[in-house]
Amino acid sequence: MPETAQLYLDEGADRAAFEAALKTLPGGHAANLPGCWGAGEYTWDSASAVSARASLESLPGVSRVDAVRYTPIGGGLHDPDLAQGVKRTLLLRVWPRTDTARIERFEQELLQMPHYMGGIRNWSLGRCEPGSAWTHVWQQEFADVAALFGEYLMHPYHWAWVDRWFDSEHPERIVDGALSHAFCPMAGPVLASLT
Repeated sequence: MPETAQLYLDEGADRAAFEAALKTLPGGHAANLPGCWGAGEYTWDSASAVSARASLESLPGVSRVDAVRYTPIGGGLHDPDLAQGVKRTLLLRVWPRTDTARIERFEQELLQMPHYMGGIRNWSLGRCEPGSAWTHVWQQEFADVAALFGEYLMHPYHWAWVDRWFDSEHPERIVDGALSHAFCPMAGPVLASLT
């Protein structure tokens, strides 16, 4: 079962010591870029069968770990060897007691986004383990930040279909207002390594 985490550091943490310790754990990591919200300073991902949450929490300089293990329910790889791109991770929470059919419709509309947006090179949608603060993790890989902030966030499909699930003024909203939106550089493929 894959796992992704947002890692929050203490103010004044020794980043070199933190990164050296982080490299000893399975999985990959990258520092988040400016413009993230509700996210930590680093994104970490692993396909290990065993959760690394306790190990992440014990790293030097770590103040908090927001980790989720999840079951992928859909995804795709247009560019499985993508390197030097940008990985975006969105953690979200659907309201409790939301009708299962509505949740499934929401999931399918998220998974349709890459069919309209060529800038999404690789993607994965997963349901988080019960007990997590989040219900879903929605991840995408782009060639660059411009594809994320340009086509993805401004595309008519995003505004006409997907945004209504998040919009506090829309009657079809099912997503709680709390989100974790992180994006970071990727030296090599991440989502392809998690499948």
